[in-house]
Amino acid sequence: MNTKRPCTSISEKKLNTTRYWIYLVIAWNIHNLEEALTMSKWYESIATRFPLTVITEYIQIATIQQLFPIALIIATLLLLIIPVLAVYKKWDNRFLGIVLGTYLVNAIQHILTTIVFRGYSPGVITAFIINLPLSIFMIRGLFRNNLLKNFSWVHIFAYGVIGFFIGISVIWILTLLIYYIVR
Repeated sequence: MNTKRPCTSISEKKLNTTRYWIYLVIAWNIHNLEEALTMSKWYESIATRFPLTVITEYIQIATIQQLFPIALIIATLLLLIIPVLAVYKKWDNRFLGIVLGTYLVNAIQHILTTIVFRGYSPGVITAFIINLPLSIFMIRGLFRNNLLKNFSWVHIFAYGVIGFFIGISVIWILTLLIYYIVR
């Protein structure tokens, strides 16, 4: 029986969490690529299927189509900067747990959006095939290797929800600032 043993040395644990950050960045970029390639058409389709949605009522589709690429670039840059800082500054692994919780909540949000709109939503394929299983696998690995002191799945999910809303808010505030300054 070939079972994988938990990490024991500090260098093994550091290497493991560094790998997690690398995998997270790769998966995030694949996910963002799916969103980039499909978001514009999706906004147009929901505008015709759901004409009373908040999106079409308060924000013109053309504006959303101009804003989303900026938001996607900011989101991608943030997830390139955060891991570098986390590894370089030796941030606590609970921060990785919170980021993974946010990633998990994002995957769930994509799946729920697909259910609510009764059809494809941008990012749902990678959310379901990559993001959801990867975040669960990595969170379990952090727990298995005792890298999340005083944390539980409830903490991961609760902080993930908070992280998701903070992340979305920061991304959209920066997006709107950039959009209106450049315009």
